[in-house]
Amino acid sequence: MAEQQQQQQPLRVMELFAGVGGFRAGLEGLPGQARSEPSAFQMVWSNQWEPATKRQHASEVYAARWGSTGHHNENIFAVVDDGDKFATILAAKPDLLVAGSPCQDYSVANAASKARGLEGKKGVLWWAIYEILKQCASAGELIKYLVLENVDRLVKSPTKCRGRDFAVILSSLEALGYAVEWRVVNAADYAYPQRRRRVFIVAYHRSTAAYQRLLQSTLRDGAGAWMLREGTLARAFPASGEFPDRLKPTLSVPADPVQAQATYVAGKRNASPFANAGLLLGGQVWSADLRPVNPVAGVTLGDIVAKTVHVPPEFYLDDADLAAWVYLKGAKNIARTSVSGHAYVYTEGAVCFPDALDRPSRTIITSEGGSAPSRFKHVIAEASGRLRRLLPEELEQLNGFPRGFAEHPGVSDAKRAFLMGNALVVGLVERIGQALATVAADDAGSLSATERLPGEEACGASSLAPA
Repeated sequence: MAEQQQQQQPLRVMELFAGVGGFRAGLEGLPGQARSEPSAFQMVWSNQWEPATKRQHASEVYAARWGSTGHHNENIFAVVDDGDKFATILAAKPDLLVAGSPCQDYSVANAASKARGLEGKKGVLWWAIYEILKQCASAGELIKYLVLENVDRLVKSPTKCRGRDFAVILSSLEALGYAVEWRVVNAADYAYPQRRRRVFIVAYHRSTAAYQRLLQSTLRDGAGAWMLREGTLARAFPASGEFPDRLKPTLSVPADPVQAQATYVAGKRNASPFANAGLLLGGQVWSADLRPVNPVAGVTLGDIVAKTVHVPPEFYLDDADLAAWVYLKGAKNIARTSVSGHAYVYTEGAVCFPDALDRPSRTIITSEGGSAPSRFKHVIAEASGRLRRLLPEELEQLNGFPRGFAEHPGVSDAKRAFLMGNALVVGLVERIGQALATVAADDAGSLSATERLPGEEACGASSLAPA
């Protein structure tokens, strides 16, 4: 009976790079939202900090919606490097870490000369996750699961060595004892009103029953079974693929990110070996392209804007700027010369202008706000023919937040648009949470970090390869 009660306890969640709380909204539900049953998740620790800015708008919105208990507005490395501050994470005892860190630089070069062996600015935020996982494990407070979100180009970055960054991330998680699955998901393929492609990464520590089931499934039926039917992302986002269950491994990664970076070689013509879905287990990687099963027409941009009653005049395009909007949205072929003196032609295709109302919107990006003409901002035509930009309320709803969610004293309309460009589609997280709760249902009282799982000896670089 005690074990059964333990299994019913919600997973304790820590949220990094929280923004306005998209992960929390998807896992716990929106503030004040009525639920038919208790949530499977409980947020116990969160952090949001925007560098080089005086006002911490996202953190202010987060605290205004959910309260400040357990919420931290501080450079995450200041927390990682300070024993007293890190103790707040240990005291929270998180089971699940969720994060949507920026995709910049994942290099681990110069490891011998740098405290964390890192380069870059925002890309080092990945290494904050790595350090938290490592320090929690050392302190006996294992974080069992991860759910991470990033731009889809992560699996093919950097440009000059495609796939290396993702190989380094996988190697880091392998070194910490995690199995990993990933999937690139377009929100519009699952009936959400935005064409937003993001990669979601789910990881299970080897001490969990979920890891054990993944291992046994792969040994028994091949990687395809987990990728298509049994895994968290397979349950959340039904998909199909033209490959056998006995999919062959794509490559191996060492349990050492420095070695992974030093030895990584991209494929022919600088191709990434990582397709839009895959699995890492025991140092081996399986990867294949999947496609949604029977995608259906969902909510459109027109459905969202139809709910708008009043449009402030400043959101309508100025006739004097119309030529600039048309030029920026149009196709271009421009002769240019590089710094080295090489002549080339810069080309880009046209962007729909105005935006189509009978389909999901394009991806919202951080430069959506403001009245200046732009190639990337959404512009719609009203029934009268007048052209206007999208309102912050419409951008919020396109991400699955209630209208007015990011409205807060001192947060301008342009900043609200910026916050939505940094946000994620709440409904996708909700799907993942429901699936993870099912996959992790048997993990109460799971093995300690030092115990070896039955069959784990067979998880080496060659033993999982299909015959």
